Amino acid sequence: MAVNARQFHFANAFWFRVPLKALVLTVSVFALVTLWPALTSGDSAANERALFGLAVTGMFVALATAFAVGVNDSIVEVDDATLYVRFEAFFHMDVPLRDIERLSLIDPRPRWRYRFGLSTNFRDRIACSHGGQFVELVLRQPSTTRLWPRRIAVSRLWLAVTEPEALMRALTPYVQRTADEPLVAMKAA
Repeated sequence: MAVNARQFHFANAFWFRVPLKALVLTVSVFALVTLWPALTSGDSAANERALFGLAVTGMFVALATAFAVGVNDSIVEVDDATLYVRFEAFFHMDVPLRDIERLSLIDPRPRWRYRFGLSTNFRDRIACSHGGQFVELVLRQPSTTRLWPRRIAVSRLWLAVTEPEALMRALTPYVQRTADEPLVAMKAA
């Protein structure tokens, strides 16, 4: 990435991290409370089952912690040639700026469907959001990216960053538009 890259952040995913941390804490406490009697006053078979339960709880806590850390890793960067999208630990995409055909602010309906992380229609669109106004990028040619377990030929990318107007200003010089086409389209229905 170039030194003069501009960074844009997605909204804080507090609505997800707080319940996830509460869930991890609750499951861990529940597991310890229910497994403790088997460890302290049970026979050897009960001890083995309790140790297995503790191992499963430990793996759950480790995976949930990694997942919670991954949620914080979300950024959009624009340099002189490429738009880099890093959304959580699960999705990344690099889009050459010359492939962006059109930009617009959109308001997809129903709103709740697109506000909670990563979503797709599994054909041509990927939406990255933790809330906020969406910027739609329409690509001149589809860009193939991996969204586990599939590969998707993305032609529309919806990004809900905290500063959508600034993102559009950063991308506008690279977008090829016809003279009669407005930069900001009407809100999508």
